[in-house]
Amino acid sequence: MSALRRLARAILPYEVRLRITLTRRAWLDRHAATAFAVQVREAPRPAFEHGLYELPFTDYPGQEGLARAKRHNQQVLGDALDGTVVRPGETFSLWRLAGRPTAATGYAAAAAIRGGRLTTDMGGSTCLLSTVLYNAALLAGMEIVERWAHSVDTYGDSRYFELGRDCAIEYGYRDLRFRNGFAYPVTVRVEVSDERVRVAIGADQPRPFAVELAVSEPAREPSPSRVVFDSDLEPGEERVIEPGYEGLCTSTVRTLTWPDGARQEDDLGESRHHSTPHVIARGRERGVHLHLPFAGSGHGKHKAVHR
Repeated sequence: MSALRRLARAILPYEVRLRITLTRRAWLDRHAATAFAVQVREAPRPAFEHGLYELPFTDYPGQEGLARAKRHNQQVLGDALDGTVVRPGETFSLWRLAGRPTAATGYAAAAAIRGGRLTTDMGGSTCLLSTVLYNAALLAGMEIVERWAHSVDTYGDSRYFELGRDCAIEYGYRDLRFRNGFAYPVTVRVEVSDERVRVAIGADQPRPFAVELAVSEPAREPSPSRVVFDSDLEPGEERVIEPGYEGLCTSTVRTLTWPDGARQEDDLGESRHHSTPHVIARGRERGVHLHLPFAGSGHGKHKAVHR
């Protein structure tokens, strides 16, 4: 992040920053003359599935109370995307179709990551659906225009996604966009149940190629440890303030292969999850009092030096 952007983030209110970001996006889209896909409510189900992907819901410890909100948000977002037709040359934009997630548009507060920390936010937990949609687009051979990995690997080995194949979204800042570079239109179908999220991207003709996805072994960065002292704790007592997350980095390559042997290799870039410190609060040991005479004083007054 540039120094100017860091300064803007520090001094400008969120709504002002969001408005600037949305204006900049709109200007870039107009300048590029981007043609966007639209939702067709009565779009028929295509005859052939080109990209099919699904993931089950996972309710993590401590988030059980948000399970209903998680499922509700997937359904609201899914309804806004289901039936989208991406014609040749058009670009699918998740947020352009769905709009801002607010209580007024039907969303609830659910789990989210902000500033590298797990919290709650209006419309949270929708990264499950964006991840499923991203993988369906990969399998359908769509050209990936914009995709973001999660900033931290919050759930470790219990993560709900395959490394190198997740997709994080944040309104205004992180979109999922893909372009249809083929000569035929494709239709996006989204299904949300209490158990899973499923996305199928299909067309009225068979997929003319095979798809292979290869993800590298992750490069790992250990979580650094940090200790802070807390006067409210007893000497030797400790309390975990931040659990800390290991950093991971993978690279993903997609290969399309046609029956005549032609191949297309797409470098999908790195998925980098940053490490965060493991922070422990510790009670400070009782101070040792040394009784020393004041300088220049012959009287029996003392001061305490605390170590």
